[in-house]
Amino acid sequence: MRAVKTDQSMTIDGRLDEPAWIKAHVISDFVQQEPKPGAPPSQKTEVRILYDENNIYLGVVCYDLEPEKIIARELKWDGRMSADDNFQLIFDTFNDNMNGYWFATNPLGMHDDALMTGSSWANFNESWNGLWDVQSAITDSGWSIEFIFPLYNFKFDARDPQVWGVNFSREVRRTGEVILWSGSGLNRGFFQIPFAGELHFESSLKRGNPVFLKPFVTAGYQDESDNTKEITKAGLDIKYPVTRNLTLDVSFNSDFAQVEADKAEINLTRFPLFFPEKRDFFLEGANVFNFALGGSNNLFYSRRIGLKSGREIPIINGLKLVGRVENTDLGILNVVTSSSGNEPLTNYSVIRTKQDFLENSYYGFLVTNKLSASGFNSVFAGDMEIAMKDFLGDYNLTIGTGLAKSNEKNDSPDSWAGKLYLDFPNDLINIFSSYRFIQKDFNPEMGFISRGGVQVLSNNLRITPRLNKYGIRKLEFIPMESSLEMNDRNELISGTFAVQPFGFDTPRGDEFAFEVERKFDEVDNDFTFFKDKVIKKGRHWFTNYSAAYQVGKGADLIGGAAVTWGDFYEYPVAGYLGNIYYNPTSLFTLELQVENLYFGGEDKFSTLEFSSAARFDFSTKFFTFFQVQWKNETNDVGVIYRINYQPKIGSNIYFVVNQMLDTTGKIRTSNITLLGKIVWLFNL
Repeated sequence: MRAVKTDQSMTIDGRLDEPAWIKAHVISDFVQQEPKPGAPPSQKTEVRILYDENNIYLGVVCYDLEPEKIIARELKWDGRMSADDNFQLIFDTFNDNMNGYWFATNPLGMHDDALMTGSSWANFNESWNGLWDVQSAITDSGWSIEFIFPLYNFKFDARDPQVWGVNFSREVRRTGEVILWSGSGLNRGFFQIPFAGELHFESSLKRGNPVFLKPFVTAGYQDESDNTKEITKAGLDIKYPVTRNLTLDVSFNSDFAQVEADKAEINLTRFPLFFPEKRDFFLEGANVFNFALGGSNNLFYSRRIGLKSGREIPIINGLKLVGRVENTDLGILNVVTSSSGNEPLTNYSVIRTKQDFLENSYYGFLVTNKLSASGFNSVFAGDMEIAMKDFLGDYNLTIGTGLAKSNEKNDSPDSWAGKLYLDFPNDLINIFSSYRFIQKDFNPEMGFISRGGVQVLSNNLRITPRLNKYGIRKLEFIPMESSLEMNDRNELISGTFAVQPFGFDTPRGDEFAFEVERKFDEVDNDFTFFKDKVIKKGRHWFTNYSAAYQVGKGADLIGGAAVTWGDFYEYPVAGYLGNIYYNPTSLFTLELQVENLYFGGEDKFSTLEFSSAARFDFSTKFFTFFQVQWKNETNDVGVIYRINYQPKIGSNIYFVVNQMLDTTGKIRTSNITLLGKIVWLFNL
């Protein structure tokens, strides 16, 4: 595709009525990816790209033979776009088949964006928000879109001519049809960057060197356990382009008052729960710092910084340098937290590199260090991944490995961890096998390790033949799914064995699955869960059965239900999980979720978790949000109310209320926080 340069002014209103669009190069050769890869699409799509000294403009016409059936309800930035008709694009600005920027919208002009690395959802950072805008318009012949992307959003090499990787996808929600411009095929897809097309610019591009200042002011008060205090705080975030491909972020007196609360969960295990990062400073560039060891285990877990047992530790300042030097991704992070309670003044630092080699592969290194008056903790690690997109013809195959060592004042020789994995993710057969070990004294204090002193062998075989008959798109069988944990003497201490004898999905996105799971766990010592319930020391075998159905994405009422029955250690157990997402108009959304488990035997009890959320969207830049969470383990009700107004892209005004209610007797407030916050973006 060719991007055509223009010197004409552009009005972003969703209608391609500016004269400049007439001169643009038009592409329309889309083909189906779903439900029939390679087949002609039922609807025509046209894409045009223009650019000038400062911006890239993308114009799209999504023709629809039945425009009255277009589905469009979502307005919120990073909302549930997949339930609507939508259009998505990827820019691979380095044209390296490894990194990309993902953008999406729907017929109402909602914003969705993310940073991509490779072709794995694990490396899909949707919490990143770029500085761009979009408008859509529904017409008599379908719907149309105009995007504007300031060039300072992107990092790209200084080369002439400028060539980027690019790809486009459109989803027609009522039929479940997905069409692509490039990369359609059984073992390919939109999110596999190596199969993107090419975008050729007529002349060189200049990113410029903008400096962004984001000052903020927070004010409010907190009433906690009869201790009332006023809250006033001000700070500054700076984004400075060191080079066209390296950006320095500096944060002074960081504040995260607008961050949403974690989901209330009842922990039925003796291991810690993993909660995702939600703070903006740590989210951008998070993929660069990632060093996974399988599951939720990671050598860098940013929630170790500034949080302790759910309590905020004030961040004095933070510095982050993220970008690319030639063929190397680079990330450097340094954060200082103040002394608070039993926590001393602490410095956290991370260095991460990922060097490209071959076509879609990398090798990299990671160093983390935590330093305070109480001592130090550091980790040194290296990893490598080789990805092949044409293995034995057109199959995908990825092989990876990694090794890490932690160090402390009283260092131990048994402080190593490592991984080796093979991934064969293809349309008919999907195989994943891995081996990892975490020695008993391996202690990455800036990471997340669910359990140490183990070796874990995992295998998964998934077979998904395409049917495209009787309303079924694919059948899904899992003849083998296992995870075996062994100690350093190669003795089995925990294991999960599962099969899915039957499952399917439909073109509209409905899914059904029936699963049988057999578990083994050798409990070293009695442990307590759910209030005062005890699992005794010993060897436990137990079996569970589950059936789940999820309704597709195109209706006003989306939801699903799952039932489970069997055993949990020595307890007979049965329960259900239900979720409802009701979105009748673009203005209102209601979400409900409940999980209830009944434990039998002599000591009968039940666990219950409930969450309800309502959102009112007045536009794509103004919404209110109300959420209630409750679990019978603590009988606390968490209430969250938030107003978010975005007067311009990058600037936000928040009003937040967080309240905890104690329901053990007479309902009373145990903690309430009211905050207002203004964040304003200046572009120098």
